[in-house]
Amino acid sequence: MQPQILLAVADEERRLIYEAFVKKERAICHTVSSLRDVANQAARQPYNAIFLDMPLIVKASRYEKSLVDDALHALPNARLNVTAKTQKIRMLISWDAQEGAHTPEEHLRYCCEQHPKVAPICSRVLLNLNAVLSRSPNMATPERTVCIDFSPGGCFLFCVNDEITPLSTVWIRLVALSDQSPITATVCWKREWGMTSEIPGIGVRFDVMTPQQQAEILSLCRGKLKK
Repeated sequence: MQPQILLAVADEERRLIYEAFVKKERAICHTVSSLRDVANQAARQPYNAIFLDMPLIVKASRYEKSLVDDALHALPNARLNVTAKTQKIRMLISWDAQEGAHTPEEHLRYCCEQHPKVAPICSRVLLNLNAVLSRSPNMATPERTVCIDFSPGGCFLFCVNDEITPLSTVWIRLVALSDQSPITATVCWKREWGMTSEIPGIGVRFDVMTPQQQAEILSLCRGKLKK
């Protein structure tokens, strides 16, 4: 089966340059024109990688960028640009697991060798909630933190604790909820402090919570979406 690359670019001229580049590796290039379309398309069919045009990212809102967070952490990805004079492709690689790729061509070949995946869509909303984070179910040595974005199934928390890593189990107390029972969660991914200019933290999946907490979180998310 031919490798499938999901490409996001709005400019027609740049689209043609990127598509020609991808097709050199005999990969199939599926092109969309917005970050929202990336999230929707990545949830519909499996891809080997996601490539994003830099001007498209720069123009996108913070909310639009949050929509593709889960897809970008599930799949190899890169940000592309085209030099004005030479029309050559420059690539900023964002996939931590890749090794030995020093050029756009090498990274593309690496992506084509990976198993295609579907990235489940997550309806995230920008919702800042004060929270307490712990690595213990009895909330020992708690850390004060804040949720940056939210969904009924998980959230992104500010975190710079080196001892908290992907696949760790953590317990979260959300200050805004009437039920203050610690919520059990699994760390799905982590953005290290100092690695990018974005907020460092952890993306977690809620595993165990009370029905009351679930109802309150769903209500908060729906309320934010209506605004």
